[in-house]
Amino acid sequence: MRQYRSVEFLVVILVIFSTLSLEYSHTSDEKIQLDVEKISGVINLDTRSSMDSLGLNDFQPGAVAELELYSTPVFTKGCSSCESEPVGITLTGNVNVSNLRTLESGGMVRIEGKLNVTHLQEFKSSEFIVREWLTVDWDLAEFSTQWDIFIHHSPAKWVLDERYDASLVDNEEVALSRVGPVIIVEQLLENSLNIRGCMPNSMNCDGYNREEINLTSTMVPARDPIEIDIGNEWVKIEEFESNQSLTENLGEIRNLFDTQSDSEIDKPYCLEVPNQIDSLQSWEISSDGKSSISPMGLWLNAIGLPSSSFISTDGVWTEMDYSESGCGAFSVDGKLLFGVGKS
Repeated sequence: MRQYRSVEFLVVILVIFSTLSLEYSHTSDEKIQLDVEKISGVINLDTRSSMDSLGLNDFQPGAVAELELYSTPVFTKGCSSCESEPVGITLTGNVNVSNLRTLESGGMVRIEGKLNVTHLQEFKSSEFIVREWLTVDWDLAEFSTQWDIFIHHSPAKWVLDERYDASLVDNEEVALSRVGPVIIVEQLLENSLNIRGCMPNSMNCDGYNREEINLTSTMVPARDPIEIDIGNEWVKIEEFESNQSLTENLGEIRNLFDTQSDSEIDKPYCLEVPNQIDSLQSWEISSDGKSSISPMGLWLNAIGLPSSSFISTDGVWTEMDYSESGCGAFSVDGKLLFGVGKS
């Protein structure tokens, strides 16, 4: 399973979360519906990729991100193309990065930032998801950035019950991950969990002698959602220059797919129509080795925030750079199924 690298940002701090939803954890005896109220803890950015994913390219690996995030259940009436009102969750709070050592001088720096995450899902019924919207707004001084992700499940995605229970196995007083990175989940109080372990693809991390993530997730009885705006919807850009040129603003996002040869330029999708397109590229995508995109899925389940995934088929991936921003879109017969935007 391929993981986000350029967007590990949506992930590193989302262990914290990828795609969140209004699903609930349950107490073993009373079966009371709970949702996540607060996530706090520490993430060690020990690898070059985890530093780069936060825009900290000028610093040595080894920084520490301390976070304290609060969640709110939400819904929106602002989707003009939806058949049902999307529901989801917001995460907001502080993320402070310390132990920052510059590459050249080695001087120590501390940066205080804020993280705002919104995730919405449109359900066809209680068991099927049609569309998902994810926005991650990372406000960290000159390293600030925002990522937007859109997923259209075609056919609609079946929501499996008990995904949390299936991803972990009980081992005496704790639960351990079955596969993937080492994750240890321990119940602290009745409605509080401690989750610790390793990031995907990390080296020399066993979750015991060395851990990279240590978070505490606090649950409360399910709350009524509040209404929010959905923001801009993805649009197809009909008029553009057809000259193909190298794109780079989205980093390695296209490596999530099994890209084949370059394709004729497909009509790009984006959250806005730019005044000028700097570069544009398209690639044929093959379904022979289906790419499953599920960033930090196991971590999100462990924290109590169910994850989502997208599996590509035959189609076209198109990237567009404009100014310092970029958009990427996977489409089949001109229909947008997966979009990524950076601004």
